[in-house]
Amino acid sequence: MGLYSEQRLKHYVIKDQIASGGMGEVWRAWDEVRNQFVAIKAITDDLFFDANFSKRFLDEGRRHLKLTHPNIVPVLDVFNADNQNCLVMELIEGMSLADLIKSRPERRLNISEAIPIIQDLLNALNYAHMHGIIHRDVKPSNVLLDKKGRGYLIDFGIALAIGEDRRTRTGQTIGTPHYMSPEQIISPREIDHRTDVYSVGCVFYEMLTGRPPFIADLRSTGDVDFAIKRAHVNMQPIPPAELVRTIPAYINDVIMLALQKKPDNRLPGCQEFLRMLNEDNIKQPQSRVRWVYFIALVSGIFLLLLISLLLI
Repeated sequence: MGLYSEQRLKHYVIKDQIASGGMGEVWRAWDEVRNQFVAIKAITDDLFFDANFSKRFLDEGRRHLKLTHPNIVPVLDVFNADNQNCLVMELIEGMSLADLIKSRPERRLNISEAIPIIQDLLNALNYAHMHGIIHRDVKPSNVLLDKKGRGYLIDFGIALAIGEDRRTRTGQTIGTPHYMSPEQIISPREIDHRTDVYSVGCVFYEMLTGRPPFIADLRSTGDVDFAIKRAHVNMQPIPPAELVRTIPAYINDVIMLALQKKPDNRLPGCQEFLRMLNEDNIKQPQSRVRWVYFIALVSGIFLLLLISLLLI
């Protein structure tokens, strides 16, 4: 099982592998109907017979097909053929944000480069949240950058559609430890859109400092994932401006608001995150942070009320 070069699935001809990971593999393929190259994602062999995972994978396609936004990679098709569950996406020529970060000598970006990417990511998530979808796995490898630098969010495979029956096992946490919110670790069945706000804060932190908010001690011989999760729940991150002195105080404050442990103390939504990142706000004195946050909190309450209506 597994895809291979020159394999035919429906009207797609598999060409070469683009990426692979624990949950799936992505291949470049030629679409004989659309006459263009596309990206096809398929479940890895060891997960194909996991019925729970296969359902989540197909959920990805159904949810993703409904999302039409300039910062979300379009899904073109979802199908099962030759015992392969496949998701067909538009092929984005470029690299992932993770690869961009790794390509830098200090593994970090400057402010002027980082902010537009974060704004693209927040715009995509805000759109998804307004449609009742929480991503739950926001991380650099799930952000693609085209040749012009525009950011695209991918992989809604573990997204939680609000009001939809949960398919995760009791007590199971889904996500990537370096970017998981405290509530996603402690009570994964009770999260809302603010878990994505926290994850964006983690990604922004890494883009500007060269490391996530919490990292494992290299001397540690224990469970690294457990140690990082415990830090997200119990420890305060070092303010990014203490790691990189050139980070403006206002940006430092915005990131720290996004990384608040309790969702009620956090930036209440991606739209509010965006407002605090716009150029006019960044130029304001630090004393205005509380006032901007108050406005953001009121807007966030409105968003929570709107989302609650989707459950009715």
